[in-house]
Amino acid sequence: MAMSKRKKIIIITSSIMSVVLLGVLITVCVLFVPLSGSKYENLWSGINQSYDITKDAVKIEKKADKDFVIAQLTDMQLWSNAKDNKKAFEVAESVIKVTEPDLVVFTGDNVSGVGIPSLLKQFIEKIEELAEKYNFNWAPIFGNHDNEVKATPNWSGDQYLKVSRENGGHCLFQKGPTNLGDEYGDLLGNYVINVMEGEEIVQSLYMLDNSVYANYPEEIKDKVLKEENRTNKERPFPKQQIEWCKWQATNINKIAGREVPSLFFTHCAPYEMGNVLLKYVAGKDGKINTNDDMAKDKEGFWSVPIKSTGDILGADSEQNDFSYPMIDGKELIGINGKFKYVPSHALVNTGIVESMKPLGLKGWFVGHDHENDIVFKYDDIVYGYGLKAGPSPKPWNDSALFGGTKLVMDKTGNIETSHIVTDLAKNYWDKR
Repeated sequence: MAMSKRKKIIIITSSIMSVVLLGVLITVCVLFVPLSGSKYENLWSGINQSYDITKDAVKIEKKADKDFVIAQLTDMQLWSNAKDNKKAFEVAESVIKVTEPDLVVFTGDNVSGVGIPSLLKQFIEKIEELAEKYNFNWAPIFGNHDNEVKATPNWSGDQYLKVSRENGGHCLFQKGPTNLGDEYGDLLGNYVINVMEGEEIVQSLYMLDNSVYANYPEEIKDKVLKEENRTNKERPFPKQQIEWCKWQATNINKIAGREVPSLFFTHCAPYEMGNVLLKYVAGKDGKINTNDDMAKDKEGFWSVPIKSTGDILGADSEQNDFSYPMIDGKELIGINGKFKYVPSHALVNTGIVESMKPLGLKGWFVGHDHENDIVFKYDDIVYGYGLKAGPSPKPWNDSALFGGTKLVMDKTGNIETSHIVTDLAKNYWDKR
């Protein structure tokens, strides 16, 4: 019996709709179904857990006859624009060539957007090529964009581990404990790198995850908005994460027989860093954005005074009438750079700097706030932003400079920093 025309149309339409629906489902799976990665659990039991420095920290060798040099690259943010990504890699390579680093630290937002799985693989492949070419190890941490849409920290961690030294690569990333989070979410990717000269621990480098935004209670948001005019969502460091850092430092110092100086690397600024700059630019009412005490320059940036030598001033002596600004009775010492807005730091202070300073904390370096590249010293701690390494999506990138930052810390904890500027951002955007 011949099929009616109406029935044929229904069958064809149904088939087309089925194909379309299947395509939609496949697209949704590709774009949005989380990549979970291999099963992983590592529970830290607390400060009384036994410590094995060969398992609980990463070791990297320092040459006895030269400084240990760190190049910080931040916020490369590879995305859907191949030209921007190419530029980011060019910036990274230029910084690496100039600094000749032993270690390159990537302080988060290495990738961003729905294409993260392939972008992360592209990022890892290219950095490994550079590591092989220029002979350095590298250490990434997570930023708020690194695990968007479908990439989970566990899956991303798996990708980094594929090029670990144990697997023939140059990446020092470790997943770390899985129970260092809090009510604002889990954290994964906390690890410590010990710089060794023979059997001596010269310095410790803390790679900390603070990338997950916090869903603060209304009472906290209302209080901070009223007192500081801030509404950002950057998270505080959880108590468990701080205790783990103290456990690491206490045991490292015990093994070393002295207080080992340490540098901390995170994506977002710690509360203490942001609070100093907030107080510096606040108006007489204590709120930011009023600026009745401080004026920005014509480009919209604040800066902290930097003491110049007579050579720079064209004189034979240092500035005679120079004095650093005081914040809560302590000097705010300018070293380098400027900042366009108060750091996007947590709304509450959980005390990580106060906890770690007696154990050797000497410096803290971050990314996240693209327009900021200030480095300053306060209360014997050097805080700083790395220069943004490349373009990334223009709508949320108005950095003035592209480049990276060179860091050198000796065994006494003295820190020398310098920004390596590869490009004026304006020149790149004008040509696009």
